[in-house]
Amino acid sequence: MITDFVIEKMNRYVAGGTSPRTAAQFTRGELAAIYKGTHYGRDVTGKFQHTPSPENVNLETAMKKADAAIAEIISQYPAPVEQPRSIYRSSDAIKCTVAAGIKIKPFFAKGGDNDPAFYTADLQQIRAMWNEGQRRFKAYVRGKFLVIDIDRKPGKPDGLEAFYRLFPKETLPEELQNLPESFPCYTKTPLCGFHLFFKYEGAELKLRELAPSVEIKETQITCPGSRREDGEYVLHGELDNAPPLYGLIIDAIEEAKRKKEQAKAEHSKPRTKAAADRPMRQEKPRITLDDLANETTATHTGNHDRQVSFAGRAFRCKFSGAETLAYVKSHADIFGNDTDTENTVMSVFRDNGAA
Repeated sequence: MITDFVIEKMNRYVAGGTSPRTAAQFTRGELAAIYKGTHYGRDVTGKFQHTPSPENVNLETAMKKADAAIAEIISQYPAPVEQPRSIYRSSDAIKCTVAAGIKIKPFFAKGGDNDPAFYTADLQQIRAMWNEGQRRFKAYVRGKFLVIDIDRKPGKPDGLEAFYRLFPKETLPEELQNLPESFPCYTKTPLCGFHLFFKYEGAELKLRELAPSVEIKETQITCPGSRREDGEYVLHGELDNAPPLYGLIIDAIEEAKRKKEQAKAEHSKPRTKAAADRPMRQEKPRITLDDLANETTATHTGNHDRQVSFAGRAFRCKFSGAETLAYVKSHADIFGNDTDTENTVMSVFRDNGAA
């Protein structure tokens, strides 16, 4: 039974684009939570339900059996070999872009930015534009890719720092933990920023800015290989290796949209004269810690991962470290409560600049 569980979970994670070692970590954490009686999952209606732990099972023996099954599965995959990343410049980068099914057009051509009919994948037309001196292009990515544009322009907020404030490194997939070098396919921009390419064919997410200097590009982006006066857009890696858009990023986008809509609704409410005369004060967010706990259990299984993710979400939603820690300790069935729980939760707040 344990072996069947491991095989099913591992294969499901790997099929979704997760590396075998990360799939092993997730599978082991979920199995341990089941045996400890701290696992929650969605039922057919979408509600969270507690998973009853099996009776008369020795946890240590069960996990040893699971580790053996995991090791056997991982051994079937070739060991990762570090390959030098291909780097494409100029016309070579443009050819790679077109080969990935992306159409392009001259950057300064008037109109049609959001209309694929104004773009072309005809290499003869593109070569003619190149021979005429055209060196800067727009690429139409809608329906194939979504691009996260991380700016690092001098004198403006650092997009990389903003990204890691939004997503603590320890909660991220390996590909996102050491940007941009850890990412399989990106464009380096002239001012040391970068464009991360994700495969995405889903519905339009309709958010432009995820965080300061972190933008979502769903329709068009400066084409890899383009040049401007201060430098060029260099393509690192193969577009075919771009990962699918992670659910945690989609969740962050939806949360940002919800906050934006909430702020807009609050701003549009008529204010009485008495209220207008009172000093502005920050209102407590409508989202509750229970809501954040439900979101956390939907994406994480291990107690430590849940504590880190929940604390990060609570910080971003303006909850204090004290009330976050109190909630975690009062819900040991979800988060556990060992000797390191307080340090784990509070370190997230300290890492994000909380006093």
